[in-house]
Amino acid sequence: MVARRYILILCSLLAMTATAWAQSFPTGDTVTEYPHKGTFYHDRFEGRKTANGEIFDQNLFTAAHWRIKLGTMVMVTNQNTGLQVIVRINDRCPRHGVLDMTHRAATAIGIRGCQPVTVRILPEGYEEQWLAQDQLFDSVYSRLSGTENASRQPVLPPLPTPSTSRHNAYNISLCTITSHTEAFEQIQKLPPSYQDKVVIQPANETEKMNLILEAQLPKDQAEVVLRQVKEIFPNSRLAPHF
Repeated sequence: MVARRYILILCSLLAMTATAWAQSFPTGDTVTEYPHKGTFYHDRFEGRKTANGEIFDQNLFTAAHWRIKLGTMVMVTNQNTGLQVIVRINDRCPRHGVLDMTHRAATAIGIRGCQPVTVRILPEGYEEQWLAQDQLFDSVYSRLSGTENASRQPVLPPLPTPSTSRHNAYNISLCTITSHTEAFEQIQKLPPSYQDKVVIQPANETEKMNLILEAQLPKDQAEVVLRQVKEIFPNSRLAPHF
């Protein structure tokens, strides 16, 4: 009975210690740079509420972290480029050692996919510098996010209405990818109206996936769409709809 009580007390102490450690972060340490993996949010989170109740916006300099105090300003440095950006923590990320940033913050320092970064806590008083980044990074953001080249991107017409019959209907196989991050980057090459129709399917090869544009069109209409999509994905092909 004593041993059992000891075990229960020990488990409770361990749980309390783990909880306290998870919730604490040395916010007073404004010198140490903590290594992290820098990533960015998927667009599906746009408009959703963050952990502190704000509405998520890809155009702001904010980020999610699993235990840095909400509202904390941090300096993020891309270890590959040396570029830096200030972000405010307003959300939670379940992955330890990962800083999930908005598109605006990530592209400002050249983050494409997942790259090594360092995170340093900033003392109070950096609100003005944080807000001033809008103008500082405007040209960088437009270049890296592709908005400067938008006029040179192929303009695709709206997709025809899908066939009501699943028989003799075709989709477009766009490309093969190896990660969801790569999938997201490839999907961004398409107009928004096409992006909503893209699904990820397992490929025959291990650890590979296919990006499929679910057009569900008769073969003649699907071939027209295929010729247009080939401007962006040269290796795309028709795929029967099952």
